[in-house]
Amino acid sequence: MAVIDLGWDTIAANSSTNWFVHGWSQNESVVFSIVVFPGTGEGVPNPLGHATLTQGESFQHVDGTSAYKIYMQNNAPFNSCSVHVLAQVESL
Repeated sequence: MAVIDLGWDTIAANSSTNWFVHGWSQNESVVFSIVVFPGTGEGVPNPLGHATLTQGESFQHVDGTSAYKIYMQNNAPFNSCSVHVLAQVESL
């Protein structure tokens, strides 16, 4: 079981982002997770780190590689947050 840190993103308060992540072989299963860190917000003395990850669509390309679309929502109403995106990869 390998875990890959795919990178990070900063999401504004009450906002969302999505990533299209590709490059895995057709025999690999990929599950995503996030590690969330509170950001900053004007007038927010104790920022909240609260985000939701949704693993959406899966794609199989004609060259045999797989891709996934994931969605991340910042649930903190008054401050930004940073998320590190992790991928757990398993081979069949």
